[in-house]
Amino acid sequence: MIRSLSRVQAILLGAFVLMGLALIAAGLFAVGNRQWLWSDTFTVRVGFKQIRGVEVGTRVRVQGIDAGEVIAVDPPATPGRDVMLTLRIDGRLRHLLRADASAQIRSEGMVGGKVVEIDPGSGESAILPDHAILNSRPAPEMTELLGHVSQSLDELRKGEGTLGKLRKHDDMYSELVKLVEQARGTMSSLKQDVDAFQQLPIVRSYVKDPLKKLTRPDCERFQKTFKEAELFNSGQAVLTGPGKERLDELAAWLNELKPKGSEVVVAAYAQRSMNADTARIVTQKQSEAICDYLKKQHGVHKTGWFSRRDVTPLGCGVEIPSVPEKEKPPIPGVEVLVFVPQN
Repeated sequence: MIRSLSRVQAILLGAFVLMGLALIAAGLFAVGNRQWLWSDTFTVRVGFKQIRGVEVGTRVRVQGIDAGEVIAVDPPATPGRDVMLTLRIDGRLRHLLRADASAQIRSEGMVGGKVVEIDPGSGESAILPDHAILNSRPAPEMTELLGHVSQSLDELRKGEGTLGKLRKHDDMYSELVKLVEQARGTMSSLKQDVDAFQQLPIVRSYVKDPLKKLTRPDCERFQKTFKEAELFNSGQAVLTGPGKERLDELAAWLNELKPKGSEVVVAAYAQRSMNADTARIVTQKQSEAICDYLKKQHGVHKTGWFSRRDVTPLGCGVEIPSVPEKEKPPIPGVEVLVFVPQN
């Protein structure tokens, strides 16, 4: 049994059919427009000895503008002849291409994709006709590089250019030497300024010079030394159980040395084979761990109810200051020093 559609149903069905046809037409138009089927286009040809990976679909540009694509790659008829590329160009750019236009294959981006770049030519020339053959230019990579090298060598040989003039003129060379000496003097002066800046009262407390911290000719010097293995695991900055016990013993000695004006310095040293930057960080952390333990657990920084003395951590890294020692510190290892001013 066949049922006839009502008027409303017939109208709705017709609307759906028309909508479907419209969507299909729009899709076909979009595809056709992308493939340059229904737009104004024209074709030109260009030959290259090497096309360097160019293939059908490779983009074509005019002065950097996306202008078209390669639609055919024709091999040469005989060995040694040019490979011919057929380029389809957007008709809106027809007025830019002149009879003396030329094309070049260039690399694009980090992955080395190819693009055919067209130099449109001079404005005085006639507009390029359809199906014309463009002049080609070799790829720039090696050609330009060799040209720059050849030019530089030629200038050097003739005494031209910066290097050539230096080679030829003794007075210019002498001026360059003077300039270098002036730069050295400037750097030396800058170093002196930095050293002076570091001695300012506010700044010097934040700048640690190992040699100055360990050399106190106006102080009496007391020293205890430890191997790294007695306090830490190798290359680490966390005190071990036995290490804390050794520091407990040390604290009694430190608390007996609390004359007025005394100062404690904990210097840590690393093996010379360790990376310098790593050694500086590790030894600084080791010396800080020792100072924190001695202060928190034994109050070695306290010299009275309200008075305190400095307990300074010093990470020396692989640098060992050449100062007189009662006992050379073990490497890797730690030395704990008490400096007492001599009146």
